[in-house]
Amino acid sequence: MAGERRTKGLASDNSRRTTSRGATRVAGDDSRRGGRGKNAVAKGRGRHKGEAKVIPLPQGRRSKRSGKGVDQRPARKAVGRWRLRLVVGMVALVCLSLGARAAQLSVTKDTRYQAFASEQRPQAAAEDRYRGSVVSSDDRPLATSLEAAEIVATPYQVRDPRGTAEVLAEVLGSEASDASEIEAKLSERNEDGSLSGYSIVAEKIEPEKAREIRELGLVGVSVAPDAVRAYPNGQLASQLIGHLGADRAYGGIEARYDEELKSGQEVPLTLDTAVQQELERVLLDAAKEYEGKKALGLVMRVEDGAILALANVPSYDNNNFGEASAEKQRNRVLTDPYEPGSTFKPFTMAAALEEGAVSQDSTFVVPDAIPVADRMIYDSEVHETKVLNTGDILAESSNVGTIQVAQAVGGERLSERIVSFGFGEETGVDLWGEDRGVIPSFEEWSGSSIGNIPIGQGITVTPMRLAAGYAALANGGLEVTPYVARSSAPSEPGRRVISERTSSIVRGMLQGVVDEGTGHLAQIPGYTVAGKTGTAQKVDPEAGSYGDEYVTSFIGYAPAKDPKYLTLMVVDEPQKDIFGEVVAAPAFQDVMGFTLSYYNVPPDRESTKNDPPPPDPTPAPNARKEDRLR
Repeated sequence: MAGERRTKGLASDNSRRTTSRGATRVAGDDSRRGGRGKNAVAKGRGRHKGEAKVIPLPQGRRSKRSGKGVDQRPARKAVGRWRLRLVVGMVALVCLSLGARAAQLSVTKDTRYQAFASEQRPQAAAEDRYRGSVVSSDDRPLATSLEAAEIVATPYQVRDPRGTAEVLAEVLGSEASDASEIEAKLSERNEDGSLSGYSIVAEKIEPEKAREIRELGLVGVSVAPDAVRAYPNGQLASQLIGHLGADRAYGGIEARYDEELKSGQEVPLTLDTAVQQELERVLLDAAKEYEGKKALGLVMRVEDGAILALANVPSYDNNNFGEASAEKQRNRVLTDPYEPGSTFKPFTMAAALEEGAVSQDSTFVVPDAIPVADRMIYDSEVHETKVLNTGDILAESSNVGTIQVAQAVGGERLSERIVSFGFGEETGVDLWGEDRGVIPSFEEWSGSSIGNIPIGQGITVTPMRLAAGYAALANGGLEVTPYVARSSAPSEPGRRVISERTSSIVRGMLQGVVDEGTGHLAQIPGYTVAGKTGTAQKVDPEAGSYGDEYVTSFIGYAPAKDPKYLTLMVVDEPQKDIFGEVVAAPAFQDVMGFTLSYYNVPPDRESTKNDPPPPDPTPAPNARKEDRLR
């Protein structure tokens, strides 16, 4: 490419024979030796990438006279050999000279040669720009590089910057700057004031326009290969995929697997576009219906933590990355810890079962309020004092009953069990930017901590960490490390965090939450489902205390008896209703029902299609969220 550019400049400007640049000097030497001008030299250089021209050596003429021809042959043969030696010697001398010249160019810091050296960069730079594709598990490209071109100028060769700029502006149109800006690039200078040897005029140009510019044969202007990073599915999984900018990769797979992608490797994901589309659609609908500020969710395989879908809404289009706010670009599943509320209660129950503090048959006398240190903690609804077993406590999501279970374990042992689940640490997911959340050590507990930590207050977790914890509850008690690139699949099972027996008991309890408790709107005909609702107050950052906004969620897995997939749905600051059973559980039902059907998971119970429909969760038009709270 550099050779072609220099050829055009030489062919069009006979006044540059005496410049100090190496290629022009060689051309002058050739013309003196062979009696040919620069056009001949340029022509020879134009064949540089093709076959070399063979120059026949002089062989002498045969005598037409037969009589003395034999006597003359030895002399002519000697002359031919002398000429051959002379030519070989001259070629060797030229090669040595050119080698020395190349060495000089490679080490000198003289600006005269920097321009020449810079002309060799475009092809290498274009090759460096090739980038591997990001591909979904159903073989759809999520990020890919498309053929394009960049327009490169050699300013010291451009004779008419203004006229050339006008021609380029007309061809490039909206894909480049106006003529005045192009002219400035065509006239770019080095620090010493000399015209530069390399300037990028325009990038990511369509192949058709690049071909048109190449055919114009503009002196000092060339076309180099380039690539455009494209995201064929627009807003789909935008935060998970990330974006390739002009300077670097931003977030997601693009940043995490930047080195692999830069080397041309394809990065296949566990994400499935059909499941992803369903997840995003349902989250958008839920946020719209309940006037939520935003929403997020994920679908995970419980066996090994493979992420099949991950979404944050509202989203953005990576093809228009610069137009998206930082808030939209952030993958909040990883970066935004929150108080999990009641979705944390199953971990308190699992800890108590592992410690032997309770069994699945243990019962507690549960009032609707309990004093803890200097405060009173209430259940979400007023009720008479009643006897509940451990399963009933989860099914009714009783704050008071959960605190009683935690007191039976003891704060120190409970704290150790919480840490053993991995809370307070990163999950190790193969994406950057994960927050650890905040889990106070037992030494940091106050007198009231035993009353708020067991019910998911006074701690923060990311949605990713919560999902990983539920995977362990579901899969028999083994820790999972979530992953989204297939190359990051675990080679062996994770460590054990609870026993298979405890896992089985908790699965049964969480199935009861859906069958008979607060999660009844998450039921899926034909399948057993286990899960937990969550309604957590948000801390007002200015006041430093709980405010009037809530995070509403539901997390669960199915089939409950042999879990395959896990789904988490979170709606932030819903206005029409705040309870997870109303806002998030139906959304979970839609996504999990689709996932089970999509992956052809066999039903594990008789269809419930003839069962009476669940109560209508839609509040009255004039209802306020405070009406649903005590």
